[in-house]
Amino acid sequence: MPVSPALPELHARIVAALTEARRDAKLRQVDLAKRLGWQQAYVSRYETGERMLAVDEYVAVARAIGVDPLAVLAQVLDDENRATN
Repeated sequence: MPVSPALPELHARIVAALTEARRDAKLRQVDLAKRLGWQQAYVSRYETGERMLAVDEYVAVARAIGVDPLAVLAQVLDDENRATN
């Protein structure tokens, strides 16, 4: 089944929101990686779009940053809806 062209764009917006939340929380990539038990390079790879986050990883990242994963996703989708209307 082909991937919808909108999916990578949506993923990019979600990652941008997570990256902004990380910066707002004054966390460096290495700090977030430690909280997750990941390598810093893994955080860098998803933030630069080299790697896509799975749903469970998205939830783990949001929680490690200290934000509600549902609230972040809702904000991204609301922004998307406003941009298309």
